[in-house]
Amino acid sequence: MINSVNYGTQTIEFEVQKSKSCKNTYITVERDLGVIVKTNENISNEELKSLVKGKASWIIKKLEELGESIDYGSVITGSRLFYLGKSYYVELIKEDRDTYEVSFIHSKFKIHTPKEIDQDLLLESIESFYLNKAKEKLTKLTEKYSDIMKLFPEKLYFKKSKTKWGSCSASNKITFNPELMKLSSSLIEYIVIHELSHIQHKNHSKDFWALIKKFMSDYQKKEGTLRGFEKKL
Repeated sequence: MINSVNYGTQTIEFEVQKSKSCKNTYITVERDLGVIVKTNENISNEELKSLVKGKASWIIKKLEELGESIDYGSVITGSRLFYLGKSYYVELIKEDRDTYEVSFIHSKFKIHTPKEIDQDLLLESIESFYLNKAKEKLTKLTEKYSDIMKLFPEKLYFKKSKTKWGSCSASNKITFNPELMKLSSSLIEYIVIHELSHIQHKNHSKDFWALIKKFMSDYQKKEGTLRGFEKKL
């Protein structure tokens, strides 16, 4: 059974596993399964939601730690792909077709493929999914924070990189790495704020970090988390 609670601007989805033999309630955050709540049959959904909300800060931290880029390997039905800080089940639907189509529906990746799968083409279709989502979500998020910060990029670009989540050129053109779509929403917001701040400050001076802090007070925590993920790019 899947439930959810709101915590600030984020929604935490969790799976409830009830058992007669379970005397206490345990909350775990697992790479392939997400947030799992194991409990007894007597506890109500409202009580569970209250317990999850009480641990929300810890849960989000764990999800951010797990929301790193990974090598796909061979993608098959049952594989997991990361999206917005969590990993989700993949279902391959083999059809009489020549193209690959990736969709994310009801917390699951559904990928329509030819009957004979070419892994290189399959991976290209997955990369295209992340690219399209990056263009959609990051464009809106950049517009939102540009209005808030009063800092406006000359143009947005989207390009995969093995070394950077984003960059801002001398002419204020911002480039985002589509791999960002694998990170949690709060980390994505931090990258947007970081690159917009470079419009005003081209280096990492004290003034630069002071500007970021105005819009994201826990930026240092985000920086620390991202440094671990950069090794996985």
